[in-house]
Amino acid sequence: MLGGTVGCSVLLGPDATPVPGAAATLTRSINTPIPTPVRTPSPQPAGSPSPLRVAVAASPSPSSGQVAAALSDADVAAVQSQLDQSVSTPDLSGIDDLLLDHVSLSTQQGGSVMDSSDAASWLRDHAGPGIKVDQVTRGTQDVMLQVVTDGWPDKDPIQNGQVTFSLRRYDPNGRQDESGGGQWKIDVIQAD
Repeated sequence: MLGGTVGCSVLLGPDATPVPGAAATLTRSINTPIPTPVRTPSPQPAGSPSPLRVAVAASPSPSSGQVAAALSDADVAAVQSQLDQSVSTPDLSGIDDLLLDHVSLSTQQGGSVMDSSDAASWLRDHAGPGIKVDQVTRGTQDVMLQVVTDGWPDKDPIQNGQVTFSLRRYDPNGRQDESGGGQWKIDVIQAD
């Protein structure tokens, strides 16, 4: 009884707990385990908006050796050729086939997520003659390609004439496929 009285007198003394129920809340929080959420690394470059879809991999991320094996020179050349053909005309023929069902758009003013038809319309609204593929970079941590295109007209929000496409492999259900199968799809567009 004395222990209970001493404990209560500490809480009710001159330095009483400032918020009613705070002691009970503190005790519950100490004794209640908080589950750690499972987080999937974002497949986007720094500064990009969060994707609408979370990529679900069947296995852990591949090592650098597996990434290199999944990105053959033929794959890179095929993607570069397909994008070269699409951006070589202002109507961007064939771009629709390269877009994932939802695409993240990143600009200096912010970002948004669009469905593939809106993304294709946005690209066509900002396209002009003379666009070409400038650089293709392979991902080192995951199976991805970044394709920098140059020659875009300076139409807001494009200020430096560059649009970068990030492509990853996706299966027919729209899930990211790092096994080397699936089709290359544009899932992020970055306007510079």
